[in-house]
Amino acid sequence: MTTSPQLLYHRAPPVDPERVLFTFPDRILSYRCRGCGNCCKGHGIGIDATGGELERLTGAYPALIPFLRRRGSTWTAFNPRDRCWFFDDAGLCRVETDHGRAAKPASCRLFPFNRIFRLGTFTVIDFNSVICPLHPGGDAPVAHADVLADIASVADPAVTGTPLPATDPESEGRALVLRERTVAATCFSAAASVSASVSVSASVSVSASVSAAYAAVLDRPPRAPSPTTLIHAHYLTPSMRFNELYGPRQYAARDAVVRALPAMTEAWLAFAADGEQLAQRPLTMQELTTLWSEQAPLLWVAAHWERAEPLLAPLLAGPPAARIAAVKAAPIRNLPLT
Repeated sequence: MTTSPQLLYHRAPPVDPERVLFTFPDRILSYRCRGCGNCCKGHGIGIDATGGELERLTGAYPALIPFLRRRGSTWTAFNPRDRCWFFDDAGLCRVETDHGRAAKPASCRLFPFNRIFRLGTFTVIDFNSVICPLHPGGDAPVAHADVLADIASVADPAVTGTPLPATDPESEGRALVLRERTVAATCFSAAASVSASVSVSASVSVSASVSAAYAAVLDRPPRAPSPTTLIHAHYLTPSMRFNELYGPRQYAARDAVVRALPAMTEAWLAFAADGEQLAQRPLTMQELTTLWSEQAPLLWVAAHWERAEPLLAPLLAGPPAARIAAVKAAPIRNLPLT
C-alpha cells in the first residue's frame, strides 16, 4: 500500500476566527473521560493522511495496514463495531498511553469538538453532545482557543472541512454565522442568568402555538423545566438549531426552519419538564440532545399548530396517549405547514 504524496489531497484551509460559529460557549463546558468507550465505537478511525498521520500510525502499528481504506479524500482504518483496536480493557486509548495525546488519530484528538463544517470561508464548530457527558462547570472548561489550536494541527480537509450543502456557500455561511452568533450569545447569557433563586417560569416564554398544541394533544398546559435543566438547554440550543437546519430531517426550506426554531425550542423545553418529572431529577445535556432528536416531529408540529390542527383533527380523538401516538405516526414531512 502506498501513501505517496500524489495520492493525498490539499491541506485544509485555515479557520478564520472572525468567521467561526461555535455552537458551545467559551470556557463553560467540561468533560472528564470516564473510559466508557462510547466514542471509540463504530466502523472507522478518521486519519489525517495529509499531515503524515498515516505513516506515523502504520509505522508504530504495522498490523493496522491491512485495515486501511480510502473513500474519496478520506483515509480511515476499519475496526470492529464494538470498539476501536486501540481501546484497551482499562478504558484507555493505547495510542495515547504509548505515545501521548498528540499521536492520537485526528478525529479522536478533536473529540467531542470534531464536528467541523465549512460554508465558503465560514466555519461551524459543533460538538457531540450525544456521546460525551459534557456539563457546565468543572476544573478545566474547554476554551475556544484550544479547540482552534487542535483544528490547526490537522492538515487533512476530510477531517476538518466537511462542506455543508448550499447554493451560495459564501453568502449562506455569512448569514448563518452572523445570525446564529447572536442567538448563541443570547442563549449563553440566559444560561448565566438562571439560578435557583430566579423564578423559572419568568425565564421561559411559551407561544400560543405550543400552548394550544399541548392543550389539544395532552389536555394540559406545558410545564417549565427546573433551573438546572434550563441551564443545560440554553447551552445546547445553538447546537440543536444548527443540527435542525443542516441535519437529515429537512421538513422545509431553511428559512422556514429558522422561523420555526423559537417555537420548536419552547416545545422542547416543555417536553424536558415532563421528562425530568419522570426522572425526578434535572436532565443532562446528553438526555436533552436525544429528547430533541426523538421528539423533533412533535416540535415541528407544535411550532405550526394553527395550520397543523385542522390537518390532524381526525387523529385527535381518544385519550392523550392515542393522540400523541397518532401525531407521531403522521407523515409530518408531507403536511403543508409552511
